[in-house]
Amino acid sequence: MAASVALLAVQGVAAAARPAAAPATSPATTATATAAAATTATASGCTLQLLEHRSGVELLRVPLPAGQAPRLQLGFTHSVLGTPVLDAYTWRAGAWHLTEEQFEGEGYGLPYAAAAGETLERHGTGWRLLLDRTVAPLVVRPLPAQQMRLLLPDGRQWLLGTLSTQAIELTTSPC
Repeated sequence: MAASVALLAVQGVAAAARPAAAPATSPATTATATAAAATTATASGCTLQLLEHRSGVELLRVPLPAGQAPRLQLGFTHSVLGTPVLDAYTWRAGAWHLTEEQFEGEGYGLPYAAAAGETLERHGTGWRLLLDRTVAPLVVRPLPAQQMRLLLPDGRQWLLGTLSTQAIELTTSPC
């Protein structure tokens, strides 16, 4: 219930923070405003956006901490094994990079060996794959049985299936 309240609070803030249509301005004024907005965005951090992949409808807009590359984790239950999987992503050079995958079990689409430049190691009762794979665009389908969650480094999290049953694209703006 608290997660639902937090989600509604974030959605309310996001809706209230959406800019109204701007009045017509001269090119010089527009350039100054654009430069000021870029400076403010850099100083205040990026915004994480979740969009319905096909329609582009915004599902969630979340401010991210300033001064660091955007990071997030997607946690879910493996559809065949029923075991936990946790994928870590970092936003770099205009795209998400899968940097770590933690999982339990073997087979059914899970890594069984590290590719060149990657490291597969034991991690507790499971495995951890360290890698740097560009994922563009980052699109997920939050199937109910998988209980897919978006987790941010500061502890905020959302159950993606409560936002949409359709494919969801995760992107940032501006970064």
